[in-house]
Amino acid sequence: MNRLGRILGGLLFAGFVLVVAELTLRAFGVGEAAPLHDPFSGFSSAVPVFEAVLREDGTPIYRLSPARQVGAPDGLEPEPQREFTREKAEGVYRIFVIGGSSAAGHPYTTRYAFSSWLERRLRAALPDLRVEVVNAALASYASRRLVPVVEEIARHEPDLLIVYMGHNEWAEAQYYRHLLDLDPRLFRLLEWMYRTRIYRLISGIIEQTGPDPAAVPVDTDARENAVEMFGVIRDRVDGVAYPTERELAYRDLLYEHNLRSMVLAMQAVNADVVLVTLSQNFSDWPPAASAHRTGLDAEALGAWERYVADGDRLAREGDCAATIAAYDRALEIDDAYADLHFRIAACERRLGRLERARASYRRASDLDRVPHGAPTAYNDIVRAIASEAGALLVDAEAALERESGDGLVGDDLFLDFAHPNLRAHQVIAAAIADALRAADLPVAKERWREGAYADPDPASLYRADPRLRIGEFRTRVFICVIAPRDYCDEEARTLLSLEPENWAAKAALDRQAREERPSTHSKTSGPR
Repeated sequence: MNRLGRILGGLLFAGFVLVVAELTLRAFGVGEAAPLHDPFSGFSSAVPVFEAVLREDGTPIYRLSPARQVGAPDGLEPEPQREFTREKAEGVYRIFVIGGSSAAGHPYTTRYAFSSWLERRLRAALPDLRVEVVNAALASYASRRLVPVVEEIARHEPDLLIVYMGHNEWAEAQYYRHLLDLDPRLFRLLEWMYRTRIYRLISGIIEQTGPDPAAVPVDTDARENAVEMFGVIRDRVDGVAYPTERELAYRDLLYEHNLRSMVLAMQAVNADVVLVTLSQNFSDWPPAASAHRTGLDAEALGAWERYVADGDRLAREGDCAATIAAYDRALEIDDAYADLHFRIAACERRLGRLERARASYRRASDLDRVPHGAPTAYNDIVRAIASEAGALLVDAEAALERESGDGLVGDDLFLDFAHPNLRAHQVIAAAIADALRAADLPVAKERWREGAYADPDPASLYRADPRLRIGEFRTRVFICVIAPRDYCDEEARTLLSLEPENWAAKAALDRQAREERPSTHSKTSGPR
């Protein structure tokens, strides 16, 4: 009993000390700033999206919390559109943009995201209106984490919310299970703890003394790495750790539910909503991992492989019609292998049958066991919710197809699997502006000045700031390393000439040198 009493007494004394320390910190205003690290990775509002700070001139503003954002590329100025005044001035039309890294403008920063091009367009076309665009897009965030972001935005007098979201839905259940499966009681306890001044003070000290995360290479072989979204590729090729049909259906149901929740949250504060359809690199980004359908026996697999081999031979000979006939026989045995659909699409493209090519490219993307982007069915969800909820629909997918030469969107408009290039961001912004004008938002279309703005040629932007190209090389080489893919050696060499210590470029070239056989994920596999 004496020993138990000493233990309880020690715990009570420790608790008393912590309470006194917390009250003292609050009394002296220590630890008021939001922590530099979000221990909940956005699954809790314990760390706000926007923190109240003072601008250099003393103006009270809300600024995107450092805990919620990825730093700007080296040498570029701080990201614009990440702050707004605490008191909304009269006559201001406030627009918020949400989504993942694509909406945030990665790798260019928000300065070149479609939100910035939209703001330039609106200010030129509506000089009498004070337009304010706030980019609240956050890298790697999916709809589950963006719902609390929208709920916070609803408290900041929004007039319009623009949603371009869906490329990260498949990742969260796999890579944030340590948070999603946490006991709710423990989750609430941790939330309380992370809101204390003691934690904020300690976290600030740890962040200032810890290593620079950007200097630490990603472990591309990790299979349980929450930071690495593609570390499971080898498992996926072997048919391991792939979500079940039930899990995939739940993912899609959750996306639909969360998107609808965002619309309702905005309508509750009388704000309009723009839902933007998604696009991605279909024609120049082959599946990272393909798998056969369940239950395929050895005899059937052998026949499938013979038909595919025949198709590959005919493709090399340039006979695409016969190639597709051979591939079709393989499809009758197994139509679940993503890369086969990609090969068929390439031949259909050569034959000029673009609608068939488009369908096959999308089928290949949907079957990819390491999904690079959003399921194509998500645009059906976006359109349905826009129709039923009265939200404004912007068909960015169609706009980008019109911009792409043969309508088969690929490397001409995307840097990698899902990040738009400069021209694509301009196209998306123009599509949104046209839709707003047609819908008499924010004012009647008659008040818009037609032809008041023209996008600069992307070539001139590259000439003015060569760092934009460096950011593109970084992005593409990084994805090639972690996916992994084996066709980035030229880009890796270019990046290494610009940044001799870039770890991703070194890793890409090192892996290429060690390859003993052609990769099964090569961009050059099958007909092109």
